[in-house]
Amino acid sequence: MFSKDRTHSVLMTLAVSASALTLAGCLSDEGQGTNGFAEPGAPSGNAAPLISGLPGTDVAIGETYTFTPSATDADGDELTFSVQNKPEWASFDTGSGELSGQPTLGMAGDYRDIRISVSDGEAKASLPRFSITVAENSEPDNNGAPTIDGQPPATATADYHYEFLPRASDPDGDALSFSVQNLPQWAAFDSRTGELSGMPGMGDVGTFSNILISVSDGEKSTSLRAFAINVNEEGIHSTTLSWTAPTENEDGSQLMDLAGYKIYWGNIPGDYTKSVTINNPGISSYVVENLPAGTLEFVATSFNDAGIESEYSNPMTKVVN
Repeated sequence: MFSKDRTHSVLMTLAVSASALTLAGCLSDEGQGTNGFAEPGAPSGNAAPLISGLPGTDVAIGETYTFTPSATDADGDELTFSVQNKPEWASFDTGSGELSGQPTLGMAGDYRDIRISVSDGEAKASLPRFSITVAENSEPDNNGAPTIDGQPPATATADYHYEFLPRASDPDGDALSFSVQNLPQWAAFDSRTGELSGMPGMGDVGTFSNILISVSDGEKSTSLRAFAINVNEEGIHSTTLSWTAPTENEDGSQLMDLAGYKIYWGNIPGDYTKSVTINNPGISSYVVENLPAGTLEFVATSFNDAGIESEYSNPMTKVVN
């Protein structure tokens, strides 16, 4: 039970541009700052390109084999591809990295240590070496490969939740499972849905590279492009909160010992990972700074000289960008 001298929740108002929106018992806010996350500092020197993909490992005589890797370069440099130990029945495109061909009679066997690489002219990255088995008398493969897409957020902020859920489907309606490579230590991965989520802390500030999410139908796999997550220490946005001070305790008596306010917020509804205490009952507005872009939820409380805190105000949601 709370003390009878507990104060009423603070009443908050929202000012957006030149107009004001007043919500009794609710927080409100005004977005300020520049659009988007802070750009990471320019790397010193040239950044190596990234390459990803899961090449098929078997094909039958008379069937067509094709594989094209995904590759990106953080500097936007032009990319060229190369291959080692290319099968004699295959061709290779140095502009796209596509390996394709149709083995004919007499070409059955194992073609080992194939390696596809990408270069930006200075730095180079390669897929792991792989083999392709050409079967002499295989039935045509009627199983369609699953598809996967989605754009993972490239930036996270310490003490805020991060999540990404890819979209995947299978032309045959097969059950799908997901896997991930180079999962950041602060994140969790759901092999049933492919969701990558977590909350990095201040000790996780930095870049986590070459994350690769794949989907499989039990026979064939498909992958997203490898991606990186840059964890920032803080965001670059701010928002202004304003309120009307409470005048009564919860029992209806006059409030004589108001001591201040607390503001709580986070980017998951009901999960407030950040807060600030305002030890001045005369203040009626506050600028919350260093916010990340995205949807944030705010609540506020008031407290008296004894440190007894009111209930949360009604939540106020704001899209910061």
